[in-house]
Amino acid sequence: MIKLFWNTHNQNKPTSQKKDDEYRNYIWGQYHKDNSDKWIYKFLDKIKFKTIDSETDLNSEDILIIVDSSIEKKKEFYTKLKLMCNKIFLIHLGDEAGLFDLSNIYNKFNYTWRTFCSNRYFNNDNVSCLPLGYKSGTVFTDNLGDRKYKWSFIGTPHKSSRHDLLFQLSKVKPHFTFQTKRFNDKKKIMEVDELSEVLSSTCFIPCPNGFVHPETYRLYEALECHCIPIIENSYKYYDRLFPDNPFLKIDKWMEAKEIVLNWTDKQIMEKRENCKTWWVKYKSKLQNDILTKLGQ
Repeated sequence: MIKLFWNTHNQNKPTSQKKDDEYRNYIWGQYHKDNSDKWIYKFLDKIKFKTIDSETDLNSEDILIIVDSSIEKKKEFYTKLKLMCNKIFLIHLGDEAGLFDLSNIYNKFNYTWRTFCSNRYFNNDNVSCLPLGYKSGTVFTDNLGDRKYKWSFIGTPHKSSRHDLLFQLSKVKPHFTFQTKRFNDKKKIMEVDELSEVLSSTCFIPCPNGFVHPETYRLYEALECHCIPIIENSYKYYDRLFPDNPFLKIDKWMEAKEIVLNWTDKQIMEKRENCKTWWVKYKSKLQNDILTKLGQ
């Protein structure tokens, strides 16, 4: 039997509010459980599995898929799991900064999927790069008629690139912006249903690089809501992650301004359909790939 064990939120609860490694691992573990579960379950949509709450629910003939974060601290735990079941697979969330060489931990698994890919894993035969995906609850809202916003930006305007994005596109109207001072500021964050409504009413979504890594939820939320993503191409990261992707790529946000201002309705509609079709096919291929890796 295939069993799924979501373990990101099973971190040691910090004994104080001191923002040390224990505190950050706990907060991020909870965050992954709250915001990534729908994407991961979509990724596993073609797999028949039973969800378990503890390793005590394992049998020797089981195939285990564990979803986890902060894995650099759990080597002994994975060694124990490997002895308890037939095969073991890892879905590794987090590790945006790529601070650790995790090869010795990945080698304990029959196969690993990880978000925030980096050079050391692109050509690893035992590891696949898993897209970060969208926040749980993001859905396409079928708005009738033309989309009312030319472009939208929802997020934190850190780094000069994002400030330049807002400066270059500020006079292109109508648009929608919602800015927060820091990532995941729960007091000032936009609810996911409102986010979905805005994205489903927008033509172009500028997708600047993240704070540490090029990937952000923004790209996948745009695709899920049938928008046209415009990505920064400075690292050519997405060409490695998604060869032959249909995204619009720019080196400077001034280029995005020209696109948003001058594209015709026909161009916009054709590119939207292109991105939508590509994303549906990509998700289906991703689901089939895991079937193959699991031997199903």
